[in-house]
Amino acid sequence: MLTTPDLAPAHAVSENTEAQSQSDSPANLPHGTGVGSIFCDHMWYFAVAGAKLKRGAMVGKTMLGKMVLVGRRNDGQVFAMEDICPHQAVPLSAGRFDGNEVECTFHGWRFNSEGSCTAIPSLVSGQCMKVCGIKTKTYPCREVQGNIWVYFGNQPDSPPDVPRAYDIEDLSRFEKTTTTLVLPNHIDYNAVALIDTAHVPFVHKSWWWRSSKNMREKLKHYVPDQTGWTIVKHKPSKHSMVYKAIGDMIEDEIGFRLPACRIERIMYGGRTMISGMTCLTPIDDKTTELNHTTYWIKTVPGIAPLVVPIVQYFVRTFLSQDKDMAEMQQKCLAHNPKLVMTIRDAGTPGRWYFELKKAWNEAARTGRPFVNPVKDSFLKWMS
Repeated sequence: MLTTPDLAPAHAVSENTEAQSQSDSPANLPHGTGVGSIFCDHMWYFAVAGAKLKRGAMVGKTMLGKMVLVGRRNDGQVFAMEDICPHQAVPLSAGRFDGNEVECTFHGWRFNSEGSCTAIPSLVSGQCMKVCGIKTKTYPCREVQGNIWVYFGNQPDSPPDVPRAYDIEDLSRFEKTTTTLVLPNHIDYNAVALIDTAHVPFVHKSWWWRSSKNMREKLKHYVPDQTGWTIVKHKPSKHSMVYKAIGDMIEDEIGFRLPACRIERIMYGGRTMISGMTCLTPIDDKTTELNHTTYWIKTVPGIAPLVVPIVQYFVRTFLSQDKDMAEMQQKCLAHNPKLVMTIRDAGTPGRWYFELKKAWNEAARTGRPFVNPVKDSFLKWMS
């Protein structure tokens, strides 16, 4: 398992109060899943939106504390390798890429997309060296639904499925855009916030969304699904101005998949009109990259350049409110406070997240099949 020893779990409250009896503190979470204790291993992580990586382009990223180069060859295939030259340790992404080989900026050593060295320019006639035996680590890499994913783990022959947005198998029917933000804190804190519903009327106070002045009781049906769960298709909240404007024919379906992907689709008249996927990728144990991809069905040809800035405005406004909260949280977490991490029922998905991580990593460690610990449940809360 990938560990994060520098970030210890927050202390649990010890008072025997009614609030505590209805909550799950970090100390009471499954062993080995305390907040900030581990990453989810043997998983695909979102790396970069495919549209942002043209043919013959590469980008250097830090993912799960590792330096990774992600590139697209001239033939359109994507690849990922360790972004460290095995000669004298400089980032390969600082060099040149001709669409077939990466050239190190230090001594001009070249590597193909399989990580094998193909040339050492300093060698002269008679200086024999088996350069192909020099390699840099590579990672499984896939492009799915227009986004590029990198796999971290030691079981590349049987990785899990890449998380997918609902009903977006035919990309030609949809437009898409991806918004990226960097959040402070370990992925665990950001994942719990990602699936938390109780904060919405307090944090997302834009005029076009909701207000804490209009709280209503919610009842949602959760069912286990793949490496997470799905909230069964339902009518969305009427006290959102956006949903009021669309009408009564709208339905919503929301899911969550490990490592930390929230997936939502909005249907109108039974047809998927908008699908969104928010994915968290650890940069390191104290920083997380968030990528939100919005897909919407094509309507008027050629209108996408006008729609994209509008979509990005609303998405960035919404997510920036979460980022502001994470930055405030970061200041407090530095003091290692006592926390009540989850409460019933609004915080139950937060507990499920830790149970899923525990079950997934344990299955990977032992070789036993993964068993989803989430139970078919009806959860109720005010929001």
